[in-house]
Amino acid sequence: MLLMIYFLFFSLGQCSVDFNALLSFKDSVFDPSNSLSSWVNSSNPCIDSWYGVTCNPSTHRVTRLVLENLNLSGSTHSLHHLSYLRLLSLKNNRFFSSSAVNLSSWRYLRHLYLRQNLFSGTFPVGISTLRRLHRLDLSHNNFHGEIPMTELTQLPFLLTLRLESNSFTGPLNSIASFSSMSDFNVSENKLSGEIPAWMSRFPVSSFEGNKDLCGQPLQSDCFNRTALPATIKKRIRHPQSKRLSNGVVLMIVAVDVVAVMAALVTITWCCYKYKCFSDGTQTEAMETKSGSTTKLQRRSGSREVEIEAEELVMFEGCKGFRKVGDLLKSSAELLGKGNVGTTYKVVTDGGDMVVVKR
Repeated sequence: MLLMIYFLFFSLGQCSVDFNALLSFKDSVFDPSNSLSSWVNSSNPCIDSWYGVTCNPSTHRVTRLVLENLNLSGSTHSLHHLSYLRLLSLKNNRFFSSSAVNLSSWRYLRHLYLRQNLFSGTFPVGISTLRRLHRLDLSHNNFHGEIPMTELTQLPFLLTLRLESNSFTGPLNSIASFSSMSDFNVSENKLSGEIPAWMSRFPVSSFEGNKDLCGQPLQSDCFNRTALPATIKKRIRHPQSKRLSNGVVLMIVAVDVVAVMAALVTITWCCYKYKCFSDGTQTEAMETKSGSTTKLQRRSGSREVEIEAEELVMFEGCKGFRKVGDLLKSSAELLGKGNVGTTYKVVTDGGDMVVVKR
């Protein structure tokens, strides 16, 4: 009987701790929508259904606190007294911390969601004491410093780790791996170094936005990365600045094709014209007497062109030819060249020899 009375008073005492912690929390936050109006001093959080509060029916201790999308702002320090919490969700509010967030008082916690708030400081301390933790979401806050990967990998039941959109720095060094991890994201931070091999099973989206992070599944190669000068690193990170756009490449190819085609057409046309001129042009010497002038007639296709030949002057006593054509048919021997022409010795068909000066 005494034991039951002791247990009753102990439970009531513990329940009052949670009751006072919740009222203290309500007094420290700004609630523009009056969402916590059911939290009043004259009621009981476990019996009178306070908004967002769930209790264990046996121990009357608060085990769940869900205050999401309420536009609440203020400090969460008073909630550290809720030592039996299994789930705490404060998503999409404006909570902040005046000092580093301390998780060590929530040793029974399994789900912690602080997404989209104004929490700052280094990674929450006491994470290694949350041995039952399954889900951890600290994304979209202002946390900075290194991520304690060694401590996190020692949490045997951790399934979710969301740390994206913060200002975490340093490497992701970890010897051990998350054997049960299914949801992992550290994108949009300031992390650096090589991604551990066991993390390469997560998608690229889990690591994007960390310009100094390299290794699979990212395309950035870590080979000799630290030895490269800063200017070369910049070129490696932004290779697209040196590439031509697809439109420029297509324009260059089109201009080259047109130039080659124009060259081929020009060459073909020249060859055709030359062949026609060579095959279709015949020259026929037609002699027309007009005093001492001889005319040659050239036939080119269907056209006939008359050209005037050289004038023939004969001295007295020359025999064996009367026309320029006779000279052209005879054998000739070069005798010499001078300033006024060239002299030939010509033997006619009749055996006569004459000297021709041209």
